[in-house]
Amino acid sequence: MDTNEILELFLYFIIYSFLGWVLESVCKTIWEKKFVNSGFLHGPFCPIYGAGAIIMIVFLSHFKDNILLLFLVAFVVLTLWEYIVGVLLEKLFSTRYWDYSNNRFNFQGRICLLNSFYWGVLGVVFTLGIHPFVASKVELIPQNILLYSNILLYAYLLVDTIASVVKVKNIDVKLKTITELGENLKEKLEELKNIGESSTKGIHKEHIQEKIEELKIKQNRLIRKLYKHTLRLKKAFPTMKSEKITEFLNQKIDFSTIEKKAKEYKQKRKQAKKKEQ
Repeated sequence: MDTNEILELFLYFIIYSFLGWVLESVCKTIWEKKFVNSGFLHGPFCPIYGAGAIIMIVFLSHFKDNILLLFLVAFVVLTLWEYIVGVLLEKLFSTRYWDYSNNRFNFQGRICLLNSFYWGVLGVVFTLGIHPFVASKVELIPQNILLYSNILLYAYLLVDTIASVVKVKNIDVKLKTITELGENLKEKLEELKNIGESSTKGIHKEHIQEKIEELKIKQNRLIRKLYKHTLRLKKAFPTMKSEKITEFLNQKIDFSTIEKKAKEYKQKRKQAKKKEQ
């Protein structure tokens, strides 16, 4: 394999990661009747499809003259790939991102016969139709443009992957922080109840009330950000299983009230600063 073929292979990964994202996002958008950014990453890429495409290019091209054998090899190889990715994601993030437990003939909820059939069909269509067309276009790209395109695209993909992984890894940390802020709020509210009515205590009371408002704003801001992120993941992976995320998303959160209180608090702080000046 020469340098140009290697560069083309790298570009195929990007192209099919993007096309996989388009396929999933369109299907889920139609199903949800509103736009769904599918996949683990924030950008328009689903690397599982890119890696699956590379597997098909490497393993299936030898069977293109026998459609039945091509179907069977795609059926087995891509099902195995889906299983491996499912296990790795569960181990890394303690979350099952897809679950076929409700489908007949499934194995551990990670793979199922129906999906494997689709993988087999995709392998045939990809090897005989999609890839030859894409390859005919990619082969026209000069080597230097291939090189620089790969560098830019993989730099973006690396940054997106790191940011996405960090965000998912931080879900537990943020949930813990929200709980701790809630405990602090309880303590301050209890302290507020126990304060008397003297003038010196009145000043202390105002200080505690201000602290309570700060804690509420901080907690609500964190809840809002985490809710948006976890909701995006849930839409991208409808059968995702995570007790913490499910419990968090099941909370009734009034974002309009949160925003209103945040604005009121900011306004009070501005007025207080003006008085001090």
